[in-house]
Amino acid sequence: MDSPQNMGDTTANSISNQLGGTHLHRHKSATKVAAAAPGATPKSVTSALYSGQKFIQLDVAIDDSARTVAVLRRVQDSYVNVSQMLDILVLLSIFSSDQVEGFLANEVFSSTQYLPQGGLHHMPLYNDFRTHDVAQVRGLWIPFDKAVAMAVKFDLYDAVKRLFLVDVHDFDKLPKLEQTDPESLKRPGDDDLDAMVADSPSKKRRIVAMAATSPMEVVRKAATANSNAPYTQPALTFAEKDVELVAEVKQVFSEIFKNDAKDTLTKGDVTTHFKRIFEKCPPHTSNYVSLLDVPLDLLGKTALHYASTLASVNLVSSFIELTICSPVRGDNKGESPLISTVQVTNAMEKGNFVELLQDWLWPNLWLFDNKHNSVLHYLINLATKNYKSSKFYFDKILEWTISNPDKQNSLYAMCNKIINAQETQNGNSPLHLAGENELKWFVFILLELNADVNLPNNMGVKPLDFECVKQISELRENYHKNITSPTAVNTLLDALDCNTESDEYTIQLVKSALEFLLKVSQFSEVGELETIKKSEPKEKELTPTSEVESSSLLLNKIFKSIQDLLGNTNEEYEKVIHQKKIEINNLNKELRDATIITANNRFISKKISERISLVDTMKLQMTNINDKIQMLKKDIAGKTEDEALFSNDIDDTTLKFDADEPFIIRPIYEKIANNETVEATEEIMQVLPSTEILKARLQAYHEVNTNLQNELDNLLDYNALTAKFKKVVSFCTGVDINEVDELLDGLLEAVEGQQ
Repeated sequence: MDSPQNMGDTTANSISNQLGGTHLHRHKSATKVAAAAPGATPKSVTSALYSGQKFIQLDVAIDDSARTVAVLRRVQDSYVNVSQMLDILVLLSIFSSDQVEGFLANEVFSSTQYLPQGGLHHMPLYNDFRTHDVAQVRGLWIPFDKAVAMAVKFDLYDAVKRLFLVDVHDFDKLPKLEQTDPESLKRPGDDDLDAMVADSPSKKRRIVAMAATSPMEVVRKAATANSNAPYTQPALTFAEKDVELVAEVKQVFSEIFKNDAKDTLTKGDVTTHFKRIFEKCPPHTSNYVSLLDVPLDLLGKTALHYASTLASVNLVSSFIELTICSPVRGDNKGESPLISTVQVTNAMEKGNFVELLQDWLWPNLWLFDNKHNSVLHYLINLATKNYKSSKFYFDKILEWTISNPDKQNSLYAMCNKIINAQETQNGNSPLHLAGENELKWFVFILLELNADVNLPNNMGVKPLDFECVKQISELRENYHKNITSPTAVNTLLDALDCNTESDEYTIQLVKSALEFLLKVSQFSEVGELETIKKSEPKEKELTPTSEVESSSLLLNKIFKSIQDLLGNTNEEYEKVIHQKKIEINNLNKELRDATIITANNRFISKKISERISLVDTMKLQMTNINDKIQMLKKDIAGKTEDEALFSNDIDDTTLKFDADEPFIIRPIYEKIANNETVEATEEIMQVLPSTEILKARLQAYHEVNTNLQNELDNLLDYNALTAKFKKVVSFCTGVDINEVDELLDGLLEAVEGQQ
């Protein structure tokens, strides 16, 4: 039998081979930007009925072939099926189906922007009908405005804008789609609708979260039992007598990772693989966790580290639920499974990072490695190599911190324990690293989370000593002074190299969460429930000893009655106070839940204000253009009949007109053109016009030159105004300034269509 070390190498190699097809062992080319418009052509817009509901259907032809994609918009609420819209990119081979699913998981299912506006107990702002019985309805449905933004983001707007610009009230005027599938016309019954909603992955997650509380308890117990907190648990060692059993455990892990190439193994499958191990080492023995949670390689990484690297939710959940691996155990450096997750892009590409974090790996957020590095230290260091993935993980961690049920304690821990944590080697905080590497977005968010700019490291260097931190601090101060000004916001986003709405939304979310934390911290005792212990009043025994004490007995009875009355009053008072505290606690919880809703509403209202301002600017531009057109029409109407006749008789395409021809004195012009000397001969003197005519011609030249100069100045002013207008549109829409001309017509139609 191989030694445990060799067996560990075999296991690690098998996992490495599985990673060979991922980004870990390949250099991925730059992401191809979708240019769908040339390959996708809108074909027809029709009205359709599916499952008893009204839809507007756009058929899009792909690459001038027979292939078409139907994109639906629901008449009832203008929700759009973005799964169908993004299928255009799949058919054009721009993205794969897995990439689209990962994008939707990251940007819709796990995004706080889609949380219900009426409260977290309401349904989210999307309909997940990916398992719908009717194929035409199948997919993810999102609100109209978010669908338009997504179409612009992927350059699909030109291909699908006809769907967006149709007025839903014109449904009956549209040509009807010829439908050959009678099943698609049936209206689903209540049972079908309930089943459809139950099949929704988001609904399934809620049901699982409500029904299966034990896995969460496993994670919570593991976090509570960590005797090495705030550091990860050290890597385990094993006794010499367990060498063969450990080798067998590693062999089982090797088989599991080989068989889980497509994330298909379940908890039952993992249990089956470990059946013979459990027989030799039952769960109730003290060595159960020690033997199964052993390192698989020289770095001390456990099976949970590798499963987290692969972003395999089924393996991560199985290892933790079966208590095979501890979620808070580190490797030789103290790196947690969460660190293994964020160091690669698998979780981002699969779209399951939020699920991994909120269900299984959240305790790792508050743990440090052996050098006191937090997850933020790792993310900022990784941002110098892969900025996109580090920023993605950072933003998702922030969203989870602000939106999880224990958001108050999580946000407090983030601001007071993690943000200013210093690693032991150089004493750098996350803000030191972000400032040194000029990561402007990270610097700004860290400052928003109360990072200390005057915290010195081991060399006495403060974050404020970095020019980047100084610059962002000044921008942040200006932003907070003019927080309602679109110009200040756009200036900030431009300085942070962020032009997407999601970045602006993250800023609003963090701001709202910190406002909430600040207000609540002033009344920390509100909502704290006390356990009321009911104590039975002790009855005092009255033992009269003689007739003389009879009067004293009466007094004692009166005194006891008063005591009972006071005791009952006190007990009733405590019950009332307890009930009021319960009510206050419930209100407090609703207030915490409203934090995200407030941020969403602020963001939406701000975007509406910006778009109203944009529409006003565009209307002004249109007015100026119309005025110019009217002026040109008047100039054309003032032309003489001869000029009009001349312009009508001559073909403009072959016309060569010399404006100086009427003023040329031919004998002099020919001599000058041939570089000959001009002498005042009698012939020349005869053809020369009079002095008055020559002066008039000079005056005409001066007037023409003046008019040309004025026209040039007007054009320069117009170009400057156009440049400013393009910049405003670029800021508001997130579209590159060089692409504004192509977007402008569609954007104007879309905005006017929503009025």
